[in-house]
Amino acid sequence: MFVRRFCQLLGTISLMIPSQAAFADSTRQQWLTLTGDAQLDANDSVSAHLILRSQPDSFDLGQRFIRLGYRHDLTDDVSLSLSYAHVTTEISGGSDAVQHRLAQAIAFPLVQDVDARVQLEEVFGVSGSNDVGLRFRPRVRLRHGLDQEGKVELQLSDEIIFALNDTDFGQTSGFAANRAGAAVHFDVGQHFGIMPGYTWQLVNRSGAPVRHDHILGLTLEAHY
Repeated sequence: MFVRRFCQLLGTISLMIPSQAAFADSTRQQWLTLTGDAQLDANDSVSAHLILRSQPDSFDLGQRFIRLGYRHDLTDDVSLSLSYAHVTTEISGGSDAVQHRLAQAIAFPLVQDVDARVQLEEVFGVSGSNDVGLRFRPRVRLRHGLDQEGKVELQLSDEIIFALNDTDFGQTSGFAANRAGAAVHFDVGQHFGIMPGYTWQLVNRSGAPVRHDHILGLTLEAHY
């Protein structure tokens, strides 16, 4: 029942996508995520992520994220988080582009097996600019166990990215991207997990056709 409702929700969201998507460019990418978190006490934890993204239609490195985060659980189901990311983008024939991202988020349940995250993100430190780009990133996610032991889990998610202002480093206010993903999470022992998945990303580019990205992802996790 909830899988059907979730798919209906994704269908509703897709109506927001511009009609020119039918004429979009298309790329293939690979994303690798290495993530670890450690519990500080009953309500607080810290995390670290290394995210490597390929260039479109290539196995060459295109973008690298180093992200540090802190989470505080208000209840068993509701949490607040703060994160900082250092982002490096490879530029062919030029100097790498660097930016910094600070994000604040709240996560909470919607219905059984479905949760939501509402995130505000600030992008700053872009070379040659003093502007700060503001982005709003709501996400819904279905998590449904596939075995009785709870070691295998299906995850379906959809995230919309809205730019809230214009900047001189190229951000244009309005709908920026949509990411719809499907993945299967496997517990590997007490402290580790692995999650292969696929993400379809639609990118709204100012002055250019909308782009489709077909992304194969792999996440490796450690929990302590």
